[in-house]
Amino acid sequence: MLRSVGAYLFAGALLLLSTSAFRQALSEFGDTEPGSLLFGVLQLVIGTSAVMAAIGLVRRARWASLCIAIWGAASAVLLAVQPLFEPMAPDAQQSIWIGAAAVVVVAAGVSWFAHRLYRNDAASRTAAERTPTLPLAPTVEAPRPVEPIIACASDPHVSRGT
Repeated sequence: MLRSVGAYLFAGALLLLSTSAFRQALSEFGDTEPGSLLFGVLQLVIGTSAVMAAIGLVRRARWASLCIAIWGAASAVLLAVQPLFEPMAPDAQQSIWIGAAAVVVVAAGVSWFAHRLYRNDAASRTAAERTPTLPLAPTVEAPRPVEPIIACASDPHVSRGT
């Protein structure tokens, strides 16, 4: 079965993002600042859903689009709540919210792509199962041409040698 290059590219990008998320989760769990537990849990959700989405994309699994949607929602929530815990200028808050909206749009697009991959793969498998496998037609050999049988029968009335 042919695999989509886009599926591998998206899977690679999600795996890169998951390594960053896991690294950030480890650093957040070490902090004692308020909100670090929330950020750590969100980073774990982001990392885990990204790994699962990457696996699902490569395998063309039905649940890949759901994992991508979870990744996008968790990433957008992480970006959206960040201004609540860290004081920042209104322009920076607006940029973060625009980034969160962009993440949601990208996640929706990749989720649609994963769903389309699964649907096309399922349709091709169903079509392959429906096509009957006909037995090979028996080969009929052409009959050999009949050779004339020329038999010389001895005539009892014919004398020998006289």
